Amino acid sequence: MSTKEIFIGRKKELDLLESLYNSRKFEMLILHGRRRVGKSYLLSHFANLHKNNVVYFTGDKSSEKINVQSFCEELKTVIDAGDFINSFATWNDVYSFLKNTEIKERLVLIIDEFTYLYNSNPAFDSGLQNAIDKILKDKNIFLILCGSEVSVIEEIIDDSTKPLYGRKTADLKLLPFTYKEAREFFPGYSDEESVIAYSILGGIPLYLMLFDDALSIKENVIRNCLSSTGYLFNEIETLLRMELKETYFYKNIMLAINAGASTFNAIKEKAGEDAAKVAKYLNVLISLGFVKKEVPCGEKEKSRSTLYSISDNYFAFYFAFIFKKQNMLNGLISPDAFYERELTKEKLNAFIGYRFESICETYLKEQFYNAKMPFYAENLGRWWGNNPVLKKQEEIDILACDEENALICECKYTEDAFDEKELKDLQDSALCVKQHNKTFIIFSKNGITSGVENKIKNDPSYSVVTVKDLFLS
Repeated sequence: MSTKEIFIGRKKELDLLESLYNSRKFEMLILHGRRRVGKSYLLSHFANLHKNNVVYFTGDKSSEKINVQSFCEELKTVIDAGDFINSFATWNDVYSFLKNTEIKERLVLIIDEFTYLYNSNPAFDSGLQNAIDKILKDKNIFLILCGSEVSVIEEIIDDSTKPLYGRKTADLKLLPFTYKEAREFFPGYSDEESVIAYSILGGIPLYLMLFDDALSIKENVIRNCLSSTGYLFNEIETLLRMELKETYFYKNIMLAINAGASTFNAIKEKAGEDAAKVAKYLNVLISLGFVKKEVPCGEKEKSRSTLYSISDNYFAFYFAFIFKKQNMLNGLISPDAFYERELTKEKLNAFIGYRFESICETYLKEQFYNAKMPFYAENLGRWWGNNPVLKKQEEIDILACDEENALICECKYTEDAFDEKELKDLQDSALCVKQHNKTFIIFSKNGITSGVENKIKNDPSYSVVTVKDLFLS
């Protein structure tokens, strides 16, 4: 759609890029983030704003000489250089040329997928470090290094024993869009439809652009996710192969989590591997942003109550509805019939329910950040544990607290309104919270019953947030 051809969001990120561009000294930005999150799209947009000053080069897995020659082709479009630079074969040749070239106007050097250059030549980082210290730091240059390989970036940029440590002047991790930012991709959808689309796709720009808001959610899911020709049908398999080697084992871990194994021991048992291997692979999935590790709100990071869940929405959707049924979808059942059979309203609501909690958490974080709450939260997240009064296990969907105050939230995404029994459960969960000042928020897709309304209408400690409220500024 034409509405999706415009540049959406990323205002803070563009503001950072502009501030570094307008700096009068050498700058080196490290831009990183998971694949498909829109790093190259952001850089292309920024480059188009400064066409006459930007050299945009994307590294690949070929030799240093081929990469250097490709870079020089881009360099010639910005700097008036002779054809002699076509003979350059090493990055040192490029650095020597820049040393002897007067750079009056701001020059932006964007090296996308720079980790490929390091992988093909382990001396790349030491050569660049030497160039920064002896040449580039005295030039009117803004250098941007961009990459998706988290482990490689951490190794060459953040390791204090490596040459490039301490050379970056700015660091930007590009995150997926929030539910509210994703809303801009669907101007034709209702707020509820936007919540459904976001719960399925997450905040990955490429995925959001695939959904056409002139079509229903069902039609978009069938076209993009369930049809064997759809872009998202094999997307998870493709991503895992790009990022990982033993994809079978990683998939087993996520299948175990999807099946309800949320503790480390439960995941280990279902995966059928030793603890050290499971821990290592879980950490990789966490670093890639596919899996989330949580401890009860307010507890230390190494709590014994640690739980794991699939954090990426489309990964969760894929493993919940598609992975085990791909053989069927490859010719044994039509995507339409599959949707009617597998994605009933009840099943889809149950899936969205957990994603809805994450949306509500994002909403609260924004409220606290913008000082729209009665206190400043020191901790915010899920809580689970023992109810010391009722002697039973309890869960709180979202808890936000400081030393004196606690906000206790229930998130409900069902066809039914929040009722009096659920209100009693919410009040019981408050017995687990030690803070004296307690307030409550009921996040509910379909509001509250008249019985609940009568019980809380004169109590300022209770408030109700609907789906529509989630999108209000």
